[in-house]
Amino acid sequence: IVVLGPKGGTGKTLVATNLAVGLQQAGARTAIVDLDLQFGDVALCMGLNPEKTIYDLALAEGSMDAEKLDSFLTNHESGVRALLAPRRPDHASVVTVELVREVYALLRQAFDVVVIDTPPGFTPEVITSIDVSTDLVMVGMLDSLSLKNTRLALETLELMRIPDESITVVLNRAYSRVGVTADDAAHLLGRAPDVLVPSHRDITRSVN
Repeated sequence: IVVLGPKGGTGKTLVATNLAVGLQQAGARTAIVDLDLQFGDVALCMGLNPEKTIYDLALAEGSMDAEKLDSFLTNHESGVRALLAPRRPDHASVVTVELVREVYALLRQAFDVVVIDTPPGFTPEVITSIDVSTDLVMVGMLDSLSLKNTRLALETLELMRIPDESITVVLNRAYSRVGVTADDAAHLLGRAPDVLVPSHRDITRSVN
């Protein structure tokens, strides 16, 4: 499941992390990958302090196999296993598309569900993730900039021939009174959002 947010600050990482934990609690063995290689926040959102990240995996010698990959995953108290982003932005360039493909193939064999949190935009790593995905989650918000970018992202997925039924549109902070309604969003996006997530101070408080 690839979680996309073409504009930063939409709550994409909160959706991805809570989705992963929810699936784990529902009985699916779940892994999450933080593919925001420069400014990933999965570790912060999940309260993790990793000893190893995908950067360390990229530098590790020897061929890739399931046992090796497992040693670079961090445990969350829910049971979710996490492959976390590098600690520094300058480490991102070490992670290649080829490595990402290898990681996905091995995770698919070991887990029921793999959730991928992505950076804004269609980077080569994001496109690779979309290519191997079975489901996509597009996260937007009730503001004109986010809705414009979300619509462009949906049009891009259409050009990539991604089946519409594999895309779930999540509208975050969907009941905020900001001059744009959920109905307006449906008109602007060309489709109704599938999931409406309300605003609540406890969401921000939980991360802080």
